[in-house]
Amino acid sequence: MNRKYLRPKDEIKSSLKVSTIEGSWWAVMYGTVETYFSAFFEHLRYSSYEISVLMTFPVFFGAIFQNLSQNFHKILKSRKRLITILKLMQTLTIPIIFYVGYSGGNYLLLISFICIYYAIAISQMAPWTSWMGYLVPGRLRGKYFGNRSQVVRVFMLISSLIAGSILNAYNNNEAMTGFAIIFLVGMLANIGSTFYITKQFEPSEDVIDENVVIGNEDSLEHKLKKFIAYDSISEFAFSISGPLMMIYWIRDLNFSYIEIAVLLNVSQLVGLFSLRYWGSKIDQNGTISTIRWSSLAIGIFPLFWILILFLPAQLRLASSLVVASLAALMFSGRALAMDNRLYEHMNGKNMIKTTSRRVFYKGLFIFVGGFLGGTLTRTEFIDLGQYAFFNNHIHIVFATSAVFRILVWGLYLGKSKIKI
Repeated sequence: MNRKYLRPKDEIKSSLKVSTIEGSWWAVMYGTVETYFSAFFEHLRYSSYEISVLMTFPVFFGAIFQNLSQNFHKILKSRKRLITILKLMQTLTIPIIFYVGYSGGNYLLLISFICIYYAIAISQMAPWTSWMGYLVPGRLRGKYFGNRSQVVRVFMLISSLIAGSILNAYNNNEAMTGFAIIFLVGMLANIGSTFYITKQFEPSEDVIDENVVIGNEDSLEHKLKKFIAYDSISEFAFSISGPLMMIYWIRDLNFSYIEIAVLLNVSQLVGLFSLRYWGSKIDQNGTISTIRWSSLAIGIFPLFWILILFLPAQLRLASSLVVASLAALMFSGRALAMDNRLYEHMNGKNMIKTTSRRVFYKGLFIFVGGFLGGTLTRTEFIDLGQYAFFNNHIHIVFATSAVFRILVWGLYLGKSKIKI
C-alpha cells in the first residue's frame, strides 16, 4: 500500500516551510530558557557537583520516560496531537521551575520539576523525527536540515544574546527579575512553536508504517547497535565536562553575563554559517567523513580550556571566543551528520522505536558522564598543588573528558573501515 501512495507534494512543501517557522519559535524558547538553566542554578549557589547532577540526571530521567511516547502515540494515533499536548505541558513547567528557585531553591523539589521538564521535552523527539523522516526526501535531507538548522540557530543566538543582556542589566540582588523576564519570553515562544506545529501537514497513520523492516532485519539491528553504541559512549565523554562549562566561565574565568552571551552567540554564529556548507558536503560525500574528522577535533578542545586560565586576564575572552567558535563549528557538522546517518540506516521507517532507543542510551550515558565529572570536582584525594597544570578540580574534569573523547574516537573511528 505504501508503494502506491502518492505523496502530496504541495502540502509537504508548505509544511516544511512551516516547520522552519516552528523551529524558530522553539529556538527562542531554548535561547531564553534552557541556555540559561545552568546560570540559574549557579545563581542559586549550588555546588559544581549539584549542578552537574541537575544538568544530566533529568536528561537520563527523560530518556527513560520518553519510551512511553510510543504508547501515547498508539493511543492518540497522531504525532501532531501528541507533540502539541507535550509542548503545552512543557510550557507549564517553566514558571514552576522559576517559582521553586525564587521561593528558596529547594534542591530536591527543583530537580523533580527539571526531570518533568526534560521528560516532556525529550518525549517529543521520537515522534518529531519520525514525522520529519516522512516529510523530507532522503536525497534532500542534508540540505534541508542544514538550512533549517541555520535559520533556527539565528533565532537561538539572537534570543540568547538578548537574554544575556537582560540578565546583565540586573545586579545580583535583582537577578531573579531578569530570570523571570527571560523565562516568560521562553514560555510565550513555546506557545508560538506549538501553534505552528498544528499548522503542519501530517499524513495518515497507515502511510508511515513504524513496523516495516528495511532489508535484512539482523543486519539492520547490528548496524543500529553499532551506531547507538558509538553515539551514546561519545556523549558520555562529552558530558564529563559539558555541564560544567558555564560554571567554569563564571567562577574561574570571571566572565559577566553579557560576556557569556557574546561568547555563546559568536561561537554559535560560526556553527550557524557552517551548516549550509556541512549539509552540502554530507549530500556530496556522505556522513562518515564528517563524523570522523569533526569528532577527532572535538576530542582536544577541553585541553584548550585548561590553557586559557593561564593566559593574562585581558586575553581570556578573545581566546575563549576562538576555542568556542571552533568547537561550535565541529559540533555543528557532527550533529548534522549523525542525524543524517540515522536516517540512512532507517530510511524513515521504525523511527519512533529507534529514536527512543537512541535517546534512552544517550540519556543514560550523559548522566553517567555528568555524574563522573561532578564527582571529580569533589575529590579531596587529589593534591592539586603537585600538578601546576591542573589549577583546580574542573581542570581534572576537562583532562578526563579529553582522554575519553580520544579513546572513543580511536575505538570507533580510528580504523580504516568504519562501521557505525
